[in-house]
Amino acid sequence: CDYPSDCYDCDGGCTCAVDCAGDCNGDAMEDECGDCNGDGPDMCWDGSYECDASDCPDQPGGEVSIMYNSDTDIAGFQFLVTGVDVTGASGGAAGAAGFTVSTGNNTVLGFSLQGATIAAGEGVLVNVSFTGAGDACLDDVIISDSSGNALDATVEDCTTLVIDEVDDNVYGC
Repeated sequence: CDYPSDCYDCDGGCTCAVDCAGDCNGDAMEDECGDCNGDGPDMCWDGSYECDASDCPDQPGGEVSIMYNSDTDIAGFQFLVTGVDVTGASGGAAGAAGFTVSTGNNTVLGFSLQGATIAAGEGVLVNVSFTGAGDACLDDVIISDSSGNALDATVEDCTTLVIDEVDDNVYGC
């Protein structure tokens, strides 16, 4: 061989540095995580970075019981949960009544495909699971009776629904 190419000897052996990919005179480099030509660490929910997403800190969150106190049977409900990110909803009187309960965009929706209702009374309407460190609070509440009529509902202490439809005033006394 009269004129070997750059970085190779006449026998084809590499005379330059070999990169992490094994290329003679290559430009591949290890990232901060030790991966050859890697993208670097992943960003976690809290803005920190980790090479393995499973090493990210757990998101704060939990579950809150949505309470109800109603003098009328409930055939369906819908409400927005503010202050947290809803990840699911289940159980409570809605679960016991066989309601279909779904969540999306921080809205919780519950109703029965069989026409079942939640009897007038009080207790846990549904349990809502969430992520985030804020306080869950209900907004844009819609409650309906078995005829599809909207019931007048108010929210107390952010997570308690009060439905007072029956006129229980005593007149003429």
